[in-house]
Amino acid sequence: MKVLYKNGAPGVDYALDGARLSFRGGELTLDLEKLQRDYPVTLIVSEDREGRLTLGPAWRYVAEIEIPARRSAVRKTGAADDFGFPVLERVYFPLDTAEVTLTLWKAKEGDNGAV
Repeated sequence: MKVLYKNGAPGVDYALDGARLSFRGGELTLDLEKLQRDYPVTLIVSEDREGRLTLGPAWRYVAEIEIPARRSAVRKTGAADDFGFPVLERVYFPLDTAEVTLTLWKAKEGDNGAV
């Protein structure tokens, strides 16, 4: 995963386990593979006024996650339709987390990224 710092480090604590991205020790956990679509997806992680992490815009930006479009291939199933043409199916490749970009905003002064 590519990590960028928008206005200096440190940002919120995060961990990547396979395709699961979590913030602040699991306060907010996202399954990036389930959120991937046939087009690029950008997710915003924010903090509300009470300091809770939320997905979407809120009081203060914490992170932005850019997930690339799903990659797929078409393969023959080995079967034929009623007219003798091969039946095709689309196969999706697993998410390559090296292609995901995480942009972190600097935590406010005196904040270590935790509530």
